[in-house]
Amino acid sequence: MTLIGAIFNKAKTKESSERKYTSPPPEIEESKLIRKTKKRHHKYRNVKSIVDSSPPCYDRQRMFRSIPEWVHRTRELYMENARMLFAISSAYMNGGRVDSHWTTELYPSKQYYASRVQFYRNTVRENIEIYKRIKNAAPRVVPTNILIKEWNRNKIKMIKSARNNFVLFPTSPVDLIEDSAFKAPDGANRPRVYIHLRARGHSSLGYLRLELFTDACPLTCGLFLELMMGDGLGHGYVGTRFFRKVPHLFWSGGDVIYDAGVGCYAQRGRSRPIGAENYHFPHSMPGLLSMRMTGDDEMCGIFNITFKALPQFDLRNVVFGRVIRPCPTFDVIQTLPANPHPAIEIASARFRLESGWVCGARNARIRPTHPTHVPRPRRQQ
Repeated sequence: MTLIGAIFNKAKTKESSERKYTSPPPEIEESKLIRKTKKRHHKYRNVKSIVDSSPPCYDRQRMFRSIPEWVHRTRELYMENARMLFAISSAYMNGGRVDSHWTTELYPSKQYYASRVQFYRNTVRENIEIYKRIKNAAPRVVPTNILIKEWNRNKIKMIKSARNNFVLFPTSPVDLIEDSAFKAPDGANRPRVYIHLRARGHSSLGYLRLELFTDACPLTCGLFLELMMGDGLGHGYVGTRFFRKVPHLFWSGGDVIYDAGVGCYAQRGRSRPIGAENYHFPHSMPGLLSMRMTGDDEMCGIFNITFKALPQFDLRNVVFGRVIRPCPTFDVIQTLPANPHPAIEIASARFRLESGWVCGARNARIRPTHPTHVPRPRRQQ
């Protein structure tokens, strides 16, 4: 036996030795072969399912057996939350500290134990932060040391006031005059006029007390008094409105002809208005009365009430009086808007003479402000 034959005999298995191939397998025609095709799912469309897909049966007794246990657990959890809330409230009322010491044995669940421990740690940390904020916060009430200082200061003030003469009633208010140039000189008796202001067709605004500088501007003050009391021909300030209102600056009024700021009044017995008397006083403080001058240096009876120092009016308007302050009506009118409605008018005026009070007559000769009624300048030939 050769070496190759010995290797083949060794490699033979029992099955291969028993199986004998007498001849190769016969060849089969391809037309007789049955080829495999893919399964068609639609052919199982009418086949009924064998698996039962209906819901399981409801076992009422089985559900009832678990309800008492669930109720017991819910009640225990509710009572535990109530005890915890009461403990936190008590700790907050006693100073904001929570005792994180365990007094009862916990449930065997480690997860529950860890969550409780973390909760108490967070509570302790929050309480420490609240304590720091309360400690560093400023008191809402006045401290005692500040009250003691104020009391000592008031006591010293009371002792000093007790040394002065006792006055049962308060003294009369002092006139508010920012510029000493407007104070009345010694021996001068300046007249005072009271005018009543109101919104036309509405309620009253109050009274203004006016002091006239007859010692420095007698002609201008005479024109103002004549129009305030009425000139006897129907012209007067009573019933006219303030046609121009600039908040916090000035008001303009006193047009006895058209009541619109376009008229010019000439005194009784004069063919043309009087000129500027002098520019002695400046517009250096609020509450001044000034007569407006035209471009031809004439006074037409239109006057201004200033609410602040207006140096731009100097050498253009003649200051002839002031509003006696403090005056609540003056403080109110300077804040009114510049709207023309409702119009603020002079409802009445009065002036005190030696014989008694004299009231102003209402204007009865106001013309309509139509362009055809406004006098036009003559053409120069």
